[in-house]
Amino acid sequence: MDRQQLLESLCQAFGPPGFEDEVRDMIRLTVTPLADRVEEDPAGNLTAWREGTSDKIVMLDAHTDEVGLIISHVDERGYLRFAPLGGWDGRLFPGSRVTLKGKEGYLAAAVGFAPPHITPPEKRDKAVPVEDLFLDAGCRSKADAADLGIAPGIPGVLDGPYRKLSDSLILSKAFDDRAGCTAAIEILTRLQGRELPYKLAVNFASGEELGLRGARVAGRRIAPNAALVLEATTAGDFPGVPGHLSPCQVGQGVAITVADRTMVTSPKMLRFLQEVARDRQIIYQLKQPLFGGTDAGEIHLAAGGVLTGVLAVPCRYLHSPSSVMDLNDLDSLINLAMAALEAMPGKLV
Repeated sequence: MDRQQLLESLCQAFGPPGFEDEVRDMIRLTVTPLADRVEEDPAGNLTAWREGTSDKIVMLDAHTDEVGLIISHVDERGYLRFAPLGGWDGRLFPGSRVTLKGKEGYLAAAVGFAPPHITPPEKRDKAVPVEDLFLDAGCRSKADAADLGIAPGIPGVLDGPYRKLSDSLILSKAFDDRAGCTAAIEILTRLQGRELPYKLAVNFASGEELGLRGARVAGRRIAPNAALVLEATTAGDFPGVPGHLSPCQVGQGVAITVADRTMVTSPKMLRFLQEVARDRQIIYQLKQPLFGGTDAGEIHLAAGGVLTGVLAVPCRYLHSPSSVMDLNDLDSLINLAMAALEAMPGKLV
């Protein structure tokens, strides 16, 4: 399949934190022919290795999980209470559609809420706390829910179909971080048949949305000499966001992280990435500090310290089922990551 088909398939796959199996299996099938070996660790990381002519190791990382939810309670009438998995804005939930993973497949549900007709006037303009929301999966009783395999602990995601908005703008759930996964697979594809001057470990990490958990394990296991994290990040180029609160913009190229809440990028790595972008005439922007955090927060602390950079695709409405990104920005990310991998020997590794 081509890159857009791969991106759509990955975005529409089911993969909240801790339940990334479907995404991981899809990636394993795609990268196995592109790698010398593929391994999975107990934390749920999938790593595709390419051998090289030295013992130096360069790591690419993209996380497989998306923000989701988990069932916490089933009441006697069959309504479901839930807890968020990851950094949701609770305002998104009321009226949304949900996909749950039951014992025999996927189930549809709606996030229930009281419509304005029966909501007291003093509450109509207020966000509903998540703990007051519930899911309606069409069950008429607790026993009915149990028959469908619905019980505390089953996961879910908000539905967000993949759509094209223009020649390059697309709409979907889970660009964070299936865009990064797509970029990593594209890089492995481009490297086919090429001799590498170092070992390359392309890690598809689990559990980023719950505190960079997979990257913590993978960074220590791989122990790279340098690393690049491929991500999707928050854009703020829309009405109501002042310039000083807009981390980056859609359509202005790959965003290079200067600093975020988990890492300050080494000046050496930051200069390197900007020099490579300028030399190759790759459009880029600097992501404004200090928004967000990525797997780099754990990877740069591994193995006694790792030179780590973050390249991200800007996305509007991140952590919603209706994110918007520009395919040209994805091209920019892939091109810069490839150029950086080519320029690393003698400079970073």
